[in-house]
Amino acid sequence: MAGALEPKPSRAAARDGNLSLLPATNKLGRGAAAGANNLVLRKHQLDRLKNHTGVRLIVVQAPAGFGKTTLLRQYCAWREAQGSRVAWLHLEAHYADPSRFLRLVCEAVAGAIEEESPSAALPDNSSASIQDFLRVVRGTDVGIVVVVDNFEQAAHSGMEAVIAQLVRVLPQNVQLCIGTRVIPAINLPRLQLREQAVVVNVEGLRFRANETTEFFREFRDISEEELDKYQVATDGWPAALQCIRLSMRGRTGRAKPLPISGVTPDLIDFLATDVFENLSGDIQRALLDACMPERICPELLESISGRPDGEGSLGEIEHLGLFLTPVDMDHRWFRFHTVFRQVLLTRLRRELSEAEILARHRKIAEWYAAHGFSEEAILHYIEATDQEAAAALLNAIIGRLVNEERLDLIVRYTDRLSPDVIQNYEHILNAAIVAYGFRREFIKANRIIALRRAALERENASKEAWGVHHYTRIFTTAAQDQVVEIGRTAQLALDHLADAPGLEYAVALNARAYWLYLNSKFEEAREALAQARALHDEAHNLFGLSYCEWIYANVLSTQGRNEEALKSLKQAQIHNDEGATASVTAGSVIAACLAETLYEKNCIAEAEMLLHDHLLLLEQQAIVEPLALAFLTMARVAMLRGEEREAEEVLDRMMYLGHRYNLRRLVIYAKAELVRQATLAGDLDKARTRFASMGQGENDGEDDLVYFAGETEAQTITEARLLILAGRHADARALLQPAARKARSQRRMRRFLKLNLLLAISLNVEGQVNSARRALIEALQVGAPDQFIRLILDEGPQALRLLHEARAALPKFPDLPQKDSVSAYLDRLLSEAGEFAPALMPDAGHDENDDISPHLLEELTDREREILRLVSNGFSNKALADRLSLSTNTVKWHLRNIFEKLQIGNRMQAVSVARHFGLID
Repeated sequence: MAGALEPKPSRAAARDGNLSLLPATNKLGRGAAAGANNLVLRKHQLDRLKNHTGVRLIVVQAPAGFGKTTLLRQYCAWREAQGSRVAWLHLEAHYADPSRFLRLVCEAVAGAIEEESPSAALPDNSSASIQDFLRVVRGTDVGIVVVVDNFEQAAHSGMEAVIAQLVRVLPQNVQLCIGTRVIPAINLPRLQLREQAVVVNVEGLRFRANETTEFFREFRDISEEELDKYQVATDGWPAALQCIRLSMRGRTGRAKPLPISGVTPDLIDFLATDVFENLSGDIQRALLDACMPERICPELLESISGRPDGEGSLGEIEHLGLFLTPVDMDHRWFRFHTVFRQVLLTRLRRELSEAEILARHRKIAEWYAAHGFSEEAILHYIEATDQEAAAALLNAIIGRLVNEERLDLIVRYTDRLSPDVIQNYEHILNAAIVAYGFRREFIKANRIIALRRAALERENASKEAWGVHHYTRIFTTAAQDQVVEIGRTAQLALDHLADAPGLEYAVALNARAYWLYLNSKFEEAREALAQARALHDEAHNLFGLSYCEWIYANVLSTQGRNEEALKSLKQAQIHNDEGATASVTAGSVIAACLAETLYEKNCIAEAEMLLHDHLLLLEQQAIVEPLALAFLTMARVAMLRGEEREAEEVLDRMMYLGHRYNLRRLVIYAKAELVRQATLAGDLDKARTRFASMGQGENDGEDDLVYFAGETEAQTITEARLLILAGRHADARALLQPAARKARSQRRMRRFLKLNLLLAISLNVEGQVNSARRALIEALQVGAPDQFIRLILDEGPQALRLLHEARAALPKFPDLPQKDSVSAYLDRLLSEAGEFAPALMPDAGHDENDDISPHLLEELTDREREILRLVSNGFSNKALADRLSLSTNTVKWHLRNIFEKLQIGNRMQAVSVARHFGLID
């Protein structure tokens, strides 16, 4: 119900002229706080929330009927009394698309603060981005409470990822409150540990004995024994206590036994007989009229019932405490408690014939359609079994849904429509193929593809129609990782759409460029991407542009142009953040590639933050390459922190998704990473066992095709590293040398660097020192211009030993090409490893630490301050590990975080900073 749920209607809905009956207010309205209908003030939990107005997040989690909404409304009423503004959003399942959800949040906040700040401009559609949200909330310094109630209705990995991002970027004056039956997967323990979140659970929401006494205060003759009985029987469950209270109001005596045992059939029967039947006929009729829509407003109730004064009827139902709750700040839209609504619907089905039920659904659908609520209208047309009306309405709006990337909603609608109906609607079929493909529902996608193909053949369709069909197939082939088919389908789409270069043509260019990149045709790929980028910009297609920029970054990085790739990805991320939907969905693809590039630069904390923000979104809908990249980077970050079990859990998840969706490369890459871990740990038996599980000779043509996620690991490199550990150096070099020559000839310099590094390690271990140094220098000459870090350091102690020896021997090579850059690169690598730092020569007349802001020091945790102090007193990494009972990997992890937070590069600078700020003498 876009716009009906928030104080300010959306532009899209307002254009239809459908919201004039929904006035905007900024107040909670009647019944928000204690006093309305004898509501009990939840003082204990309310006081707890009052003491935590500065935390970013409040989560109120419990099953149905525990008063989550009541507590949040009481807290919001108090915050309003303190001068804050409240934006309230009640979710339904069809708001489960991140960009749509963010739009609703933006509109709710804009309406709440419109008196203090002019509304920030929002995109001229029904979606928004996190940057749009930040623009809205930064318009005022007043406190803002954003409530997202009924979160479980829209909870999925994509939504949880957006919530996690929101929590991280919230300004100090904004607090997010979530009412939900399920705990969001947003790492709440970490937020609680950092005192950024408060969680109220079911135990905190149960009525205490004194609250039960207060709840029944209208019955002056009730005994303490009765109250104790009710308290024990219900275990403080507020909904059950409300049932008892309603029953007591309807009877003069209280002799009837109460079957209170939680949400059971007994309770439902009790509600139906003891509550409903003791109401007046008018109220009974109003309840049955109001229960069919998931939400009800006065005007809709009047349309259903044919009687005036819908507002009065809803007000009376609410006043009587009949489980009707407002879901907006305007007090115009209401919903029944889930259990009570089911009771009413059951009774309604008994009283009305099937034909009357269908007719009522149709009437509701027509009202929604007439007032611009197309999405709700479609659902009720489907319930009315009027699939033609539902399909016609969906066909009219589905282009907008695709542009807003509301793929979940498209899938939900299509699942409920008959193939015989939708086969006549071109737009639905095309959108369904895209949506099912991205959601990895491949059987359904292929069924729709067959339907559409049959229709095209039957109609003797035009060349352009066939081109659009091939365009939609690109999504399913890419999602299924059918690499050869991607290239073939892209070319078919380009051939058929040559006379109509638009959005579809741009997507086909993306796919064609990806195929060219896979085949090491980098210049041709860049040319195709340049064409695609212009078309995506013209069509304002940020989703397609995100994939375009991702492919472009892969082209650069594969050739060893890491700095250019990093710059391009950061620009793409900024562009996405400024856009509408791509920062929420396709922007996760940019984030995966950027996180890996940052990891390569040893910016570990920044990389991990990006992955935490986007991994859930990537799991939901990304193609194999960025998803694999994200998982592998996350696993390596965990290993750097010394968290081997966490790394294995990440890789187990990666393999699970690979097996579930038949995405074989996910499985192979995860297994290869497990082999790498065992090999670097020196566990030959485990490494051999894990390598055997990969399957011999199943390298997916890695020497011929460029798979970025596996370019520097699976499977030649994995095997060569294992052979080195086993002492089979000749066999290792037999793999490495031809692969290195081929990589260099194809300009796959990132791969060449790794292959030559392993070649150098093998030679060095075998005692061929001079040959090893030559191989290493050759690798360093490739890596120096763009400063690859982790690609080398991740090879562990053998690589570090080689770097130390090469650095010591460098003066013996006076005529070495690029000697200065190689020397500086060696120093940088050793410094990043915490093993070596070049002498600093600061200007004697200027203390460089004067430029360091004191607030940077405040960002350090207590543990990081302790480590900084010990480092400044000369402790080595091993000594730090022994002193603090940590692994050396964890010590290195903390040092990297310290260096990033203080914006310094090595230990000597750390000593200087510590002395400057008085941490040491």
